[in-house]
Amino acid sequence: MSYLQLIKNWHAKAREEDYFSKFVFEYLAFIAYLKTQQYPSEDPKKSVTDRDAIQKLKREQSIRTNYLSRVHNAHDLSDAWQELKEELDRSPLGNVSKNPEYVEQIRWWNCSHDDLKQKTPEERARICGVLYSLNDWENMVEFWHSIRNNLFHGGKDPEATRDQLVVRNGYLTLRELLSMLLNEP
Repeated sequence: MSYLQLIKNWHAKAREEDYFSKFVFEYLAFIAYLKTQQYPSEDPKKSVTDRDAIQKLKREQSIRTNYLSRVHNAHDLSDAWQELKEELDRSPLGNVSKNPEYVEQIRWWNCSHDDLKQKTPEERARICGVLYSLNDWENMVEFWHSIRNNLFHGGKDPEATRDQLVVRNGYLTLRELLSMLLNEP
């Protein structure tokens, strides 16, 4: 089975489950797509890291333009991002993957560079864990990766209202991106 077929299978499987499972399958399809189709390694002995793929996607202007056009033209997608923005304005997203009792800032928030040391003073001064607008592409991408990290390593609770909201909308917004990347209607 080819990677692309496996990606499509994960993408299809995501439709069938609860939102936590849906997000996991959708994220697997998403990161596999980025690493094998969008940004494959030029060296067959090395694979692209998740972080490298995420950072490259943050700088990908054509995907950004197409996706943000969908955000502004699709009512459901816009509503999902708006609900996330309002929730993150109320309580910014943090990294709970190291210690669920202590929420720390997400280091890669507000950063599209290859190295955190390249963050400008303005980028360092910006609040982490919030979406600044429905055009905040780099933090939309970081949001999906952060939700994945918190699900796999942290304390996302399928019974917690906030976690349900974040994961449900994370799935809905990521699904639209992957459908776009796979050229699905």
